[in-house]
Amino acid sequence: MTKTATMRIFIIVALGMTVASADVGALMRKGNGLYARQKYEEAVEAYQQAEVLEPDATAIHYNLGNALYRLGKYQDAVSELELALTDKKPQRRANAMYNIGNTMFRAGQLDAAIRSYIAALVMNPADRQAKENLEFCLKKKQEQRQQPDSSKQDRQQSQQHQQQPQPQPQMSQDQAERVVQAVENKEKDQQQEQQKQLARQRRQVEKDW
Repeated sequence: MTKTATMRIFIIVALGMTVASADVGALMRKGNGLYARQKYEEAVEAYQQAEVLEPDATAIHYNLGNALYRLGKYQDAVSELELALTDKKPQRRANAMYNIGNTMFRAGQLDAAIRSYIAALVMNPADRQAKENLEFCLKKKQEQRQQPDSSKQDRQQSQQHQQQPQPQPQMSQDQAERVVQAVENKEKDQQQEQQKQLARQRRQVEKDW
């Protein structure tokens, strides 16, 4: 193959990649606009078209998972959000795990929701919403244990768990509460550190004067 022919092939491939990238960007913007207007069905279609062009783009999986969650398609939403957990950005990984927790809770899988919120807090200890949701789920779990016979939801959740077993080991109530306590302690430490920094800054200003 001559150098000229090789160069032509390279240009064609490069142009094809550029066009595909532009299409994905346009589809993502379209999907985001539809999502903002709460047109979730149309948003899902736009994201799925983008996904065909770039199946490995974690941002697409993240947005698609969130749109599916809005439509109540929880199992599909979790599948897409799990693919977003490989994102290079730690914040997006933490957000994806947090949204998996929300999805599991909506699906009635309380234990899975608890595990997801704990994992989200491990990824981002400063996530106050994850902490509050975890505390809410733990309280709800405790209420269910106190009324095991009168709750039909327990039986429904048990059936769902049998149909969709989770590979992660189950965390006990005590372990989960210890995680919450650890997060609270870390927040206190961060607040104390911030106060120390402010104090040091004040001293520096005083020195300048």
